Amino acid sequence: MDQFIALILTHFVSDWFFQPASWANAKHKDWRIRLLHSMQYALIFLPVLLFLNISLCWMLYLLATHFIVDSYIPVKSWNKIRDLGSKKKSPTWLMIVQDQIIHILLLIPLIL
Repeated sequence: MDQFIALILTHFVSDWFFQPASWANAKHKDWRIRLLHSMQYALIFLPVLLFLNISLCWMLYLLATHFIVDSYIPVKSWNKIRDLGSKKKSPTWLMIVQDQIIHILLLIPLIL
């Protein structure tokens, strides 16, 4: 459980504190910014993975999954399924929560 908490904390540090606001606002529209952010995200995990004795091959997984999730396609798909085709738009705070849930769930394989 301690390993998972360390991974979650690293996620929040990497995704919130090291990501410039300009990237956060543009990454879902510009794949180059999303790739740059995803590379930065994965690199910040490097010392944590080394410390937890988790294979560095997981960095590629972190980069790829973060790139996909930050396209917002998973969140938009989740909302379409949840709303059963409704035209209403989910509030921003809910989309952020959904995005973070997906990111955290994707950390589980690293500790299995």
